[in-house]
Amino acid sequence: MKQIHSKTKSHKNRRGIAILWLILWGSVFLTFFCGVLEIATMWQAQVEIKNSLDAAALAAVQEWGDSGVGLTDIPRDVGVAYVEANPILGVAFMPTTNLGTVTLANPNANASNTGDFVFGAIDTTTDPITFNGNAETSCAGGGFPAVIAQVTVPTQGFCSALFGVSIFNVSSQSIAYYDCGSGRASLVSVDNIIPP
Repeated sequence: MKQIHSKTKSHKNRRGIAILWLILWGSVFLTFFCGVLEIATMWQAQVEIKNSLDAAALAAVQEWGDSGVGLTDIPRDVGVAYVEANPILGVAFMPTTNLGTVTLANPNANASNTGDFVFGAIDTTTDPITFNGNAETSCAGGGFPAVIAQVTVPTQGFCSALFGVSIFNVSSQSIAYYDCGSGRASLVSVDNIIPP
């Protein structure tokens, strides 16, 4: 008796190759998708941090200038409140006030030059602009009261949370000054920073 050979054996081989291609291309697609998603998440976090710090620096220096450029404890609290009110990727971030003690060498009570809020003054509003954290600031004494708001926030994207990969840190900085003549706060870019 003669047997009829079917093509079922060749179909089984094709299914095995198709599964192999699916695994290879699926992993490439998943890696690409996760990379794009992580970059988009970091970009969104950067934008949200920048907007939060802009608002915080403007509010803190406005409060400081309106109060007569005296003690910095209340303006620091105002800046912290603005950062806390603007969550980063849906998570509220709590910066520190960086409040130290007022001394002759440290009239603005900055605990460090790397803190979240550094109070000082800028010498001019035209280039080159220098921020000085040690400058004794007053509207009558010349210069412009200024605040640096700077933070580094740990962020975790969807894929990094899904696969347990590391958390990324996103940093930003905003500098605002108070114009004593007009009573308005504005953002500024500085060329030099003299730390407290």
